[in-house]
Amino acid sequence: MRFPVLLFAASLAFTSLPGCNQYLRPGELSPLKAQVALEQRTRIWQEAIDVLLDEGYVPNVLDPLACYISAKQRDDVQVGSLTGTMTIVTISPEGRLRVEVSGQGIYASSSSLVHDLEAVQTKLRDEILARAARLSATPPAAAPAA
Repeated sequence: MRFPVLLFAASLAFTSLPGCNQYLRPGELSPLKAQVALEQRTRIWQEAIDVLLDEGYVPNVLDPLACYISAKQRDDVQVGSLTGTMTIVTISPEGRLRVEVSGQGIYASSSSLVHDLEAVQTKLRDEILARAARLSATPPAAAPAA
């Protein structure tokens, strides 16, 4: 008789926990894509580095020729329940921006983790595009008169 009571108490304890560690590996979340001005490709890539730094990411791979960035969330930054978030930003030679985020966190379900990572991914893409729009609106600097 004691075993069923203990089993019931243990199951109640596990179901009342607030969450457990959930993982979303690279490639499990569809990347967000957008088209950027081809002639601004390198400048937008440089701005994307600033966006990532502003959002608490530290680039660990930078390839200016491929316009590729791999960055990891700083360990000392606590953004909600997410931890160990990694992002990959690329701009193809055709001007195709691609933002992909993966990571982990303490969540009651994997769908909550996906929701938060999609929000981070959207925020990063939107900020990169906003800065790209500012670059396009800024006329080139005039050469000083000789």
